[in-house]
Amino acid sequence: MERLYYRFSVLHCLPVGMVGENAAGTGTVMREDTVRGYAEKAGFADFEVAPIENDFWRFYLLTP
Repeated sequence: MERLYYRFSVLHCLPVGMVGENAAGTGTVMREDTVRGYAEKAGFADFEVAPIENDFWRFYLLTP
């Protein structure tokens, strides 16, 4: 499934994410380091990967 999501990300989500002023140009397939960087830049105090087992999604806990 990860390969399928990656293809969707590159062919649709990434181009859409590049539209607009100051666009980050990030698709939907973001690794932990990318999400952590965005969370830190947005001012969140803490970041962790949630302990939720799921075959399709990764969940994060962001603390203000």
